[in-house]
Amino acid sequence: MKQAPDQTCILRREESGPTLVFGLTWFALVGSHVAAMARARARQLKATHYVAGGLRAAAGGCIRLGRGMPRGDLHAAAQAYAQLHAEGSVCSVLALPDGRHWLVAAQDGAVMSRGDHLYPSREAAEQALRALQTQRPALRLIEDGTLLDLILRSLDAGSRLLPMNTRWGSLPWPVRASVLGAALFLLAPQAWERWRIFRASVPSASDPTAARQAAIDAWRDSVRIHTPADLKRLTESMHRIPLALRGWSLQRISCVPQGQDWQCAAHYARAQSQATFEAFAAAAPQGLNPGFEALDHSVLRWRLQGASTTLAKVTLPRRAPQAFLGNLQRIYPAFSEVRLGLPVEPAVTANRTVPNAGNLPGLRTRALSVSGPLRSFGVLALHSTVASWSSFTLRIDAGRPSALAASVLLAQLQGTVYELH
Repeated sequence: MKQAPDQTCILRREESGPTLVFGLTWFALVGSHVAAMARARARQLKATHYVAGGLRAAAGGCIRLGRGMPRGDLHAAAQAYAQLHAEGSVCSVLALPDGRHWLVAAQDGAVMSRGDHLYPSREAAEQALRALQTQRPALRLIEDGTLLDLILRSLDAGSRLLPMNTRWGSLPWPVRASVLGAALFLLAPQAWERWRIFRASVPSASDPTAARQAAIDAWRDSVRIHTPADLKRLTESMHRIPLALRGWSLQRISCVPQGQDWQCAAHYARAQSQATFEAFAAAAPQGLNPGFEALDHSVLRWRLQGASTTLAKVTLPRRAPQAFLGNLQRIYPAFSEVRLGLPVEPAVTANRTVPNAGNLPGLRTRALSVSGPLRSFGVLALHSTVASWSSFTLRIDAGRPSALAASVLLAQLQGTVYELH
């Protein structure tokens, strides 16, 4: 939330008296806990102060005051005006001491969303007033030169701006100092020990081989590797997903890795007019969590456990590219598309800040995408391949004729394979 300087006005008649604040951001509130809702909305707008009020209608207002702005007994001028005119819809244009003009409007004790604005001239304020009256013909204009003094004399707790203090900020300074001291006493030794261990593990810049090896080891430990058993469990889990469920038809399935597991979702479309989500959820197979997405769309979600393996824990194959290409070429007739990217060096070893030590084996990656019938993935023999899969999707194509490399159930597997050279 941001208020421009010409959109805010602070008015204090007496040095020790209350302060009026003009130009808040206002919003309607619907519910029984208007104060809590106003505070939550003000927090979203990153305000420093807020207020709420109204009788038959309710509204909240907030403002962000800079560090140099006054603090203390602050009141929302528009809310004080609304409390003076708690019946019906009213509006006024008042001249302020700094030469600007204030347009204020309220309904049943609640400030309107466009009812607290400052304008450089009376003409500009009256033009905005006419536009507001066009939208709200019931607005009654109140012209009273003493209104500003009347507002200052009638201020009470209902118009007071409340600070958006955090729970920590509301604690007394001695309490906060004690908590900070205790935290520093407890955490400082642990922080120092971790720093010492980190410094000891950082290789010397004069040893390029150790520096490059440390970078590669850290990167390998962050790359999740999926075993052939992972892929087998994943494809088997899709076979238990019903193509139709109580008037809902399966459209697609998407699976993505999350940590060491797979998170999957089967998306359904409403195919029959009498189909309901209640019936869909009741018929969901055990272990699948039904979810509502829209009136015509529902989903079944499940989580599939994977192997806890990283690139640092496996042995990378060192083989000629022809062998890997031969494996893919043998299974190609069972798929509609197999795409293998050119070998590239991972970013960690291509980083210029890591010295290039020639006595370490080189690592390279290839992007791999395989598309075809779901049944064909049973022959996808990649037992000698180290792979990290990024997605597995299944699409229903009811009009596709069945063939060796074609089916109603079309799947696609995408990921990266790793090897040494």
